[in-house]
Amino acid sequence: MVTDSSLTTDADASTQRTFLVVDDEPDILDAIQRMFRRQYRVLTAQNGADALEIIQSEDVQVVMTDQRMPEMTGIEFLARLRRNHPQIVRVLFTGYSDIDHVIDAINEGHVYRYISKPWKPAELKLFVEQAFEYYESERERDRLLNELKEANRQLEQKNTLLSRTNEELKQLDRMKTVFMEVVSHELNTPIAITLGYAFLLQKELADDLDPVALKALRGIDSSAKRLKSISNRIFKMISEEGPASSLDLETIDLRDFSNDLRDQIEPFLDKRQQHLDVTIGDDCPTIRADHEKLSDICVNLLMNAIKFSRDEQTIDLTFRATDDNSVDIEVRDRGVGISDEDVSQIFDAFFSTFDSKHHSSGSFEFEKRGIGLGLPVAKKFAQMHGGDIEVRTEEGQGSTFTVRLPIDPDDVDDRAAQMPTTTLQFDSYVDED
Repeated sequence: MVTDSSLTTDADASTQRTFLVVDDEPDILDAIQRMFRRQYRVLTAQNGADALEIIQSEDVQVVMTDQRMPEMTGIEFLARLRRNHPQIVRVLFTGYSDIDHVIDAINEGHVYRYISKPWKPAELKLFVEQAFEYYESERERDRLLNELKEANRQLEQKNTLLSRTNEELKQLDRMKTVFMEVVSHELNTPIAITLGYAFLLQKELADDLDPVALKALRGIDSSAKRLKSISNRIFKMISEEGPASSLDLETIDLRDFSNDLRDQIEPFLDKRQQHLDVTIGDDCPTIRADHEKLSDICVNLLMNAIKFSRDEQTIDLTFRATDDNSVDIEVRDRGVGISDEDVSQIFDAFFSTFDSKHHSSGSFEFEKRGIGLGLPVAKKFAQMHGGDIEVRTEEGQGSTFTVRLPIDPDDVDDRAAQMPTTTLQFDSYVDED
């Protein structure tokens, strides 16, 4: 006999909790139906076979069964239920004489709990409520575990994709380095030949050439020198890539050094009718640095300032000591500044600007962008000294590049290991030539 209390009572239709009671005594089934009809959907069966049929077609969360039943004991029924429907919470009614069977059933995992006959109504209600709470907590645990497994699967897929992408990026970086090295080395020979022939022609035939031919020859010579400069900068970038890169340190008098800088950039200042204002603090007359690399840092920044300042404007070059045994070298212009779009890219090799209309080469002309190696070289050389470059800018108002270097790089511990781990404040600026 199979009954459903929801067919004969006014049980709340919104109640989704369903449990099945299996007992060969109709009075017990009727008593349990009456006790729980307003709280749960109660299904009943008088033997294990009928109960298994009900479970095939009903969504049952909790099963309560008597131990002593004809044909199939409660423990045997629950054991079969566990094999086929392990998610259902299994509860056993039993008398004291069957306690040994109950212990075995609990140890083997057949039942969640047991309750002895006769029971108190309040005790049974609490017991059933706890069984449903256990079912729901287990389902929630299973749901979370499944979500975790899915998240782990997706994370593993992303990690695999990221690993593949990183490997591809490393391969591209290796290809880029090889390409730069080959281009730089292979350019040197034809550049040297072109410069040599241009020099000979100008020396031997200048007096015999008409003005057009002489102008063309000088253009060839100028373009070859520019190509050589580009090649040198590419080679300089790749030659300093490795951790074995070293500094040739010497004591540098900043006053003499600033005069050398002025001599190098004076022709470009003159052509733009610009002025360089140099200030050297009394407390920082000398530092220890690699003269060639320090010169490259400053010349790159100054040429940047020349190109992005208007004619007749003033560029400031300032050397000042700091409180942490360092020196700040500041290059300030009052030019065009940098757009927010470009600011985070300016120290990336070969970056010039996102604005394609500016991609034209030039040594000193207003707003002429180069190939994008000047600022990366300056940054790399500053880091090799144990320092870095900070930039502040306001678009349309100009930019200030500040290079902070230790007075003596030998005093900086583990300089080479710390090179890539600096913190930059990017407010900043366009790339140089």
